[in-house]
Amino acid sequence: MKKINTELAQQVVDYGKKMFRAGLVTGTGGNISVRVPGENAYLISPSGMPYEEVTVDDIVMIDFEGNQIGGKRRPSVEKNMHRLILKNRPEFNAVIHTHSTYASAYASLRRPLPVFLDVMSCVFGGPVPVAEYARIGSEELAVNVEKAMRGTNVVLIANHGSIGAADSLEFAYGNVELLEVCCKSYFAACAAGVPISVSDEDVRLTVEEQAKKYGQKGKD
Repeated sequence: MKKINTELAQQVVDYGKKMFRAGLVTGTGGNISVRVPGENAYLISPSGMPYEEVTVDDIVMIDFEGNQIGGKRRPSVEKNMHRLILKNRPEFNAVIHTHSTYASAYASLRRPLPVFLDVMSCVFGGPVPVAEYARIGSEELAVNVEKAMRGTNVVLIANHGSIGAADSLEFAYGNVELLEVCCKSYFAACAAGVPISVSDEDVRLTVEEQAKKYGQKGKD
């Protein structure tokens, strides 16, 4: 077994606790992974362990062929979902899967979340798709989620929850956190009336404009 990068493993531990304390998961639900620099592998949270009890010694390393190459624990049952996303999306270095209340509720509707808030254009780049239903931990679910993730950074998982990815755990966490807020806001809007979606053209223009203006890229 290979030695696990403790600094990277600590990030997985820390974000697991953060996710749990924020109510994005309950019990031992959800999972977190991060790409290992210089290796065709990733670290992932262990299966069935309370987040408050997980330490760096519990984190597992899996290669992109699906082999466990580091750690003593059994990895998350959704290890293949993380593996396929990280293997096929080199721009992503981290993946977070949650069972948050409003995203999970919306996912049970099995329909995409429309762009009804401008921030969705800025962060998600369009409507949030839904991965087709498959049983928990199955290879079919992993394939469905990876397919739905193409062209986006967040996905609702039918009758299950949500998943987000980014170039860091910080931004992956931000993506699933925002998705939960958007789902909650959508239910609130539906209680008051019928939410009006942003037009496809405005979504496209917002994506183009914010790619040039938002953030600190290019600043000294």
